[in-house]
Amino acid sequence: MEQTKTATRDYPSFSDTPWGLWETLYARRSHRKYLPGEIDAPLVKQLRETARLAVAVRGSAEESLIVVDDAALVTRIKQRLHKGMQGKINLWLNRSPLRGFLVLALPREDVRSERPQMLPLASVAAEDVVLWLTEAGMGTCWLGGINQREIREALGLGKDMFVPAVIPFGRPKAQVKARDMDHMMYRRISRKRKPLVEIAYLESVDRHYAEPQLARGSFAASSTQDIGGLLQQLKEKRESSGDTPLDLAVDACFEAARIAPSAGNAQKWHFVAVSEGDALGKLAQACGVENAWRTAIVGAGDVEMGFLYEKMEKPFWMIDLPIAFSQMSLMAASMDLAVDLGLRGIDEKAVNALTGLRPPLRAVGVMGIR
Repeated sequence: MEQTKTATRDYPSFSDTPWGLWETLYARRSHRKYLPGEIDAPLVKQLRETARLAVAVRGSAEESLIVVDDAALVTRIKQRLHKGMQGKINLWLNRSPLRGFLVLALPREDVRSERPQMLPLASVAAEDVVLWLTEAGMGTCWLGGINQREIREALGLGKDMFVPAVIPFGRPKAQVKARDMDHMMYRRISRKRKPLVEIAYLESVDRHYAEPQLARGSFAASSTQDIGGLLQQLKEKRESSGDTPLDLAVDACFEAARIAPSAGNAQKWHFVAVSEGDALGKLAQACGVENAWRTAIVGAGDVEMGFLYEKMEKPFWMIDLPIAFSQMSLMAASMDLAVDLGLRGIDEKAVNALTGLRPPLRAVGVMGIR
């Protein structure tokens, strides 16, 4: 089947009220060309407020996501992060008039551990902010191939800290058909996404997902569709509206995960929806939650990224899957659904067994829908 970011189906048509989050999700892309010019102070203030809200909602430490908007520091980081062999893939930064960076900064012992606990929380929060920037008309690009020592020094971080990724942002340059690296990356790589049948499953990875027949106009999307409002909705842990069909909810969340960005756009992930009573109860128990879920989605990553990414010594499966969970949980909120997102403290062995996950696949987290 063709790999494409084109929508699997016309999702907004299933709601009899505006379902606008899709516009933001499909608009998000990796930008490598930006326009010169300053970002106004009110936008910077809102950006910082959104970053604080995102880390609070996701349970991450506020210092794990740094917003850099000082012009001199932005220039210093831009000049340093591609020094050395590893960062040479980001030479395009030299000619890009960036306006700022989002920087993930975490204890080295967590990032390099067998199962990071803080990294996935920070990654979810970072993608929340990326989507907010997209909504605000800004361009972004997740970067993993960076010079650790240079970035730490530029930010004044100690050697005990690790920077798994930085995300430049700025006013994106209008996309035109041209024979340059940015256009080639977008056309050949960035636009490609695996179809749902290749990444989604029901009950276990032994049962591939079959797209259901869904009735158009079957529910009313939340009146809140902006990223900041949806984050606030998740923070307040509002109850589900009750009129959202679960098969549509699962399908929409699968689609939100499918179109999420990943390292090298490799999409080395799998998502399993669990709805059967006994298994769902055991899954909730493995996440330390009382069984109040109507369904749940398990996200699993392939830990074998390949030679190039292994040389970066980063657990990309603990970055990519949380990015997808950001988009899935915001999607659930946009449908007036309450969710429990478990990314740390889960019994991975039990979750793997319940969903049939086998090496090199490992469960990263579980999103329960109440």
